[in-house]
Amino acid sequence: MSATNPVAAGKPSGSIYDLGYRHYEGKRRGRLFAAWSLYVDSLRGIWGFGRPMSAKAAPFIIAGLYSFFAVIQLAFSSVISQSIKNGTATDIFTYGNYFSRLGFFLILFCVAQAPEVVCRDQRYQVLPLYFTRAMRRVDYALARLASLSTALFVALMVPMVALFVGDVLMGADAFAAMGTELPRALPAIPANLLTALSMASISLALSSYSPRRAYSAIGLLAYFLLMEAVPAIIYSVGQQAGWTWADKLVLTTPITSLGGATNWFFGIPLTSEFPSTLGADAYLVACVASVCLFTAVLLFRYRRISA
Repeated sequence: MSATNPVAAGKPSGSIYDLGYRHYEGKRRGRLFAAWSLYVDSLRGIWGFGRPMSAKAAPFIIAGLYSFFAVIQLAFSSVISQSIKNGTATDIFTYGNYFSRLGFFLILFCVAQAPEVVCRDQRYQVLPLYFTRAMRRVDYALARLASLSTALFVALMVPMVALFVGDVLMGADAFAAMGTELPRALPAIPANLLTALSMASISLALSSYSPRRAYSAIGLLAYFLLMEAVPAIIYSVGQQAGWTWADKLVLTTPITSLGGATNWFFGIPLTSEFPSTLGADAYLVACVASVCLFTAVLLFRYRRISA
């Protein structure tokens, strides 16, 4: 009997076989392309593209309701034009007051779609799949924020386009009316961009703290409603009690502050619903500060989240 090989007996042995799998030979696109892909996928998911019809219902219905009144005004532009000449139309929608009057629909849009953007990945624990690739945590958070901001900006601009077309059609000469109306409509772009960024940063920052969509939606709705009501109540009481600091609390309201900032872009004087001690520039600064604050909260959340 031959002696046993001590090397073979002491250590497990094996062989490596080439199974014929094809190695990846394409270009490594890296971090920027990964963030862009997440942005596109998030934007499609917000509008429900590539998903069942039930996923498209909420965003399109809410955005349609927000644009409905501008479309109606467009449909009856000739009647409204005649009413303006007669002096009977004084309460129509304009570029500057549209969001202030119908901003509640955008709140519903955020409540319905913001949890969809960030809660699903936490609930199903797929964040490690993102963070083990070229994408970093800050890239993930900013891509999600950019996608919701883009969706909100589109929803905000659709009625602006309808109002622009309606105002052009009111004129006798369409080309002359277009040249006159365009400078009036252009401030809607930066105003709506600030509105979209502000609402998106608030919505995602708050939604990112819960993996449950229902909890995030309830929390968002409660935040928007309470932060509109509580400062307004304190301000009303402060007027009677002589509190000089109470008017500053109005700057913390998410929707009212955006309405004041919108007035700054259009150069519209503030109405009586705003404190007389604050100018439109104060609301602009408050909205920009809100975007920075809630974006920082969102980034902090994803730096600390376990994945």
